[in-house]
Amino acid sequence: MKLIGFGCSFTYGSELLNPELEQTWDQQIENIKYRENKVWLGVLAKRLGLEADNYSQPACSNYAIQEIFAEWFNSRDVQESVTVVIGWTNHMRNSWWHEDHGWIHDGFIRNQGQELFKNSFKDWVNYSKKRNEIITNNAKLFVNSVCKSHNIPIIQLNALSNVTNPYQLSNCHQGDQNMHDVLLLEGKRLNKNFLADGGHPNESGHEHYVEMLYSWIKAKNIV
Repeated sequence: MKLIGFGCSFTYGSELLNPELEQTWDQQIENIKYRENKVWLGVLAKRLGLEADNYSQPACSNYAIQEIFAEWFNSRDVQESVTVVIGWTNHMRNSWWHEDHGWIHDGFIRNQGQELFKNSFKDWVNYSKKRNEIITNNAKLFVNSVCKSHNIPIIQLNALSNVTNPYQLSNCHQGDQNMHDVLLLEGKRLNKNFLADGGHPNESGHEHYVEMLYSWIKAKNIV
């Protein structure tokens, strides 16, 4: 059995930086093993005694998560026993495919100070909110339907704030809550810091969340 993970920076492991490496950045090759072992997907895999393949990308949208999942599904080894694990991202994100550069996520463009995008972003949000909710719901419906029809177990959660679950998915951890807000509240409750400076979970945050997730997985008998 192997865990196959999809998601955004929360499942990728952004801000998990190996302290033994100088000038480490989260996409640095030397940091990959550290990051993938410390992110919640890796921690969960270790807790379950399984391996994990991580297909997550920073700033990934739910549309891109759906497409990356479909690409994996169409090329998978049908003999391999797997469980799909997804950390859904915020529904207002968008992505598009570029033949030379692969997936382009609007979060990077938005944060790089490109005035043309920044000046039109407010209008884009106003006119696209409802459409983006539909895209996220379609992505969740697609992934869940494919997994159900092929008897593939699925573990899923909202990594960031998301649209209200219209399908009452029983395998969505903590329902309509999200990982970021849960860790923020848990940190206040326990007087601990579970988030890094950039808002992503730190090592303790990933470990703490897995403790809650593991209990739920066992109660649901998913794995």
